[in-house]
Amino acid sequence: MRARFAQGALLGLLFVAPFQIAQAESPAGFVDAYYLPWTQLKVDAGDDVDGDVDGDGWGVKGLLKLTDQVAFNGEYQRSDYDGPSKLDSYRLGAGYYWRYFGATAEYINLDIDSGDVEGTADGVGLFLRTSWLATSGLAFTGGIGYVRLDDGGETLDGLEYNLGLDFRITRNLGVFADYRSTNLTENGVDFELNDARVGLRFVFGV
Repeated sequence: MRARFAQGALLGLLFVAPFQIAQAESPAGFVDAYYLPWTQLKVDAGDDVDGDVDGDGWGVKGLLKLTDQVAFNGEYQRSDYDGPSKLDSYRLGAGYYWRYFGATAEYINLDIDSGDVEGTADGVGLFLRTSWLATSGLAFTGGIGYVRLDDGGETLDGLEYNLGLDFRITRNLGVFADYRSTNLTENGVDFELNDARVGLRFVFGV
């Protein structure tokens, strides 16, 4: 029930937001549609028991500003690995932004299906983010944070970081590329999720 509610709220944010923020006088948010040319899931259980699978995927994410400092954000991503295995993830959060920095808190849900094995983990992430303009229209972005998920009563936690570039083509259209790595541990088993993402950014309220 909680997962369905969060999915519905995310879709509402991503698809209703453009109509709401178009009336704003200042930059009020964006919606990204993106492709993952490379995504990877690595597992290391020690004692030479490890492995990884690669694949690709797609996703959509967005941000809606309520004020110049306060904003909601959301993301849905689908990763398809060789095997076959798939990982559906979504996030809903809110944050406070000032000048070049921001702090956000997010609800995170990971749902993996590898045929015989299915599982869901959910919890929270706390992040510090930065974005600064290098030249006209080109910005560097980055972030680091701590993720803590519950996996059937077990704790799955660790650090996540991302680095990227945003380039504004026109007033309302841009492109972006970023790399995100999530490193989680559960009972001595290490899980690493790596995503390379490229996509289009639709900016509203400018």
